Amino acid sequence: MKSRRPIKIRVYMRAVTAILLLIVWALVTFTGILIWAAPSGPRSGQRPLLFDLTKSEWGDIHFWVAAATVAVTLVHIIIDWKALRGVIRYLVSVHREQGIRE
Repeated sequence: MKSRRPIKIRVYMRAVTAILLLIVWALVTFTGILIWAAPSGPRSGQRPLLFDLTKSEWGDIHFWVAAATVAVTLVHIIIDWKALRGVIRYLVSVHREQGIRE
Protein backbone atom coordinates (compact mmCIF):
# COMPACT_ATOMS: atom_id res chain seq x y z
CA MET A 1 0.00 0.00 0.00
CA LYS A 2 1.27 3.45 -0.92
CA SER A 3 1.93 5.98 1.76
CA ARG A 4 0.20 9.30 1.47
CA ARG A 5 2.06 12.44 0.59
CA PRO A 6 2.41 14.85 3.49
CA ILE A 7 -0.08 17.71 3.48
CA LYS A 8 1.48 21.08 2.85
CA ILE A 9 -0.38 23.31 5.28
CA ARG A 10 0.22 26.54 3.35
CA VAL A 11 -1.05 25.10 0.06
CA TYR A 12 -4.00 23.48 1.83
CA MET A 13 -4.95 26.76 3.52
CA ARG A 14 -4.71 28.65 0.22
CA ALA A 15 -7.01 26.10 -1.45
CA VAL A 16 -9.55 26.16 1.37
CA THR A 17 -9.49 29.97 1.44
CA ALA A 18 -10.02 30.18 -2.32
CA ILE A 19 -13.01 27.84 -2.15
CA LEU A 20 -14.46 29.76 0.80
CA LEU A 21 -14.01 33.04 -1.09
CA LEU A 22 -16.00 31.70 -4.02
CA ILE A 23 -18.76 30.45 -1.74
CA VAL A 24 -19.14 33.56 0.43
CA TRP A 25 -18.96 36.00 -2.50
CA ALA A 26 -21.59 33.94 -4.35
CA LEU A 27 -23.83 33.97 -1.26
CA VAL A 28 -23.40 37.72 -0.76
CA THR A 29 -24.24 38.30 -4.41
CA PHE A 30 -27.28 36.02 -4.23
CA THR A 31 -28.70 37.60 -1.08
CA GLY A 32 -27.97 41.10 -2.36
CA ILE A 33 -29.81 40.48 -5.63
CA LEU A 34 -32.67 38.86 -3.72
CA ILE A 35 -33.04 41.89 -1.44
CA TRP A 36 -32.70 44.28 -4.39
CA ALA A 37 -35.36 42.45 -6.42
CA ALA A 38 -37.79 42.12 -3.50
CA PRO A 39 -40.77 44.44 -3.41
CA SER A 40 -40.35 47.64 -1.45
CA GLY A 41 -42.80 49.79 0.41
CA PRO A 42 -44.89 49.47 3.53
CA ARG A 43 -44.94 45.98 5.04
CA SER A 44 -42.71 44.61 2.29
CA GLY A 45 -40.35 43.25 4.92
CA GLN A 46 -43.08 41.06 6.40
CA ARG A 47 -44.05 38.95 3.37
CA PRO A 48 -42.13 35.70 2.78
CA LEU A 49 -39.85 35.73 -0.26
CA LEU A 50 -37.80 32.57 -0.60
CA PHE A 51 -37.50 29.59 1.75
CA ASP A 52 -40.27 31.24 3.81
CA LEU A 53 -37.93 34.05 4.92
CA THR A 54 -38.94 37.70 4.84
CA LYS A 55 -36.99 40.57 3.31
CA SER A 56 -35.85 41.63 6.79
CA GLU A 57 -34.57 38.15 7.57
CA TRP A 58 -32.75 38.02 4.23
CA GLY A 59 -31.23 41.39 5.14
CA ASP A 60 -29.89 39.89 8.38
CA ILE A 61 -28.50 36.89 6.50
CA HIS A 62 -26.92 39.23 3.96
CA PHE A 63 -25.23 41.21 6.75
CA TRP A 64 -23.71 38.14 8.41
CA VAL A 65 -22.61 36.60 5.12
CA ALA A 66 -21.00 39.95 4.21
CA ALA A 67 -19.19 39.95 7.57
CA ALA A 68 -17.94 36.42 6.85
CA THR A 69 -16.87 37.59 3.39
CA VAL A 70 -14.77 40.38 4.89
CA ALA A 71 -13.19 37.92 7.34
CA VAL A 72 -12.36 35.35 4.64
CA THR A 73 -11.02 38.09 2.35
CA LEU A 74 -8.72 39.34 5.13
CA VAL A 75 -7.47 35.78 5.77
CA HIS A 76 -6.85 35.44 2.02
CA ILE A 77 -4.83 38.66 1.96
CA ILE A 78 -2.79 37.57 5.01
CA ILE A 79 -2.05 34.13 3.57
CA ASP A 80 -1.14 35.47 0.11
CA TRP A 81 0.59 38.67 1.28
CA LYS A 82 3.94 37.76 -0.30
CA ALA A 83 2.34 36.98 -3.67
CA LEU A 84 0.29 40.18 -3.55
CA ARG A 85 3.41 42.26 -2.90
CA GLY A 86 5.17 40.54 -5.80
CA VAL A 87 2.32 41.26 -8.19
CA ILE A 88 2.14 44.91 -7.12
CA ARG A 89 5.93 45.30 -7.55
CA TYR A 90 5.73 43.74 -10.99
CA LEU A 91 2.90 46.00 -12.11
CA VAL A 92 4.65 49.11 -10.79
CA SER A 93 7.94 48.19 -12.50
CA VAL A 94 6.22 47.48 -15.84
CA HIS A 95 4.51 50.86 -15.79
CA ARG A 96 7.70 52.67 -14.81
CA GLU A 97 9.60 51.14 -17.74
CA GLN A 98 6.93 52.08 -20.26
CA GLY A 99 6.27 55.51 -18.84
CA ILE A 100 2.92 57.22 -18.62
CA ARG A 101 1.32 57.88 -22.00
CA GLU A 102 -1.50 60.31 -22.37
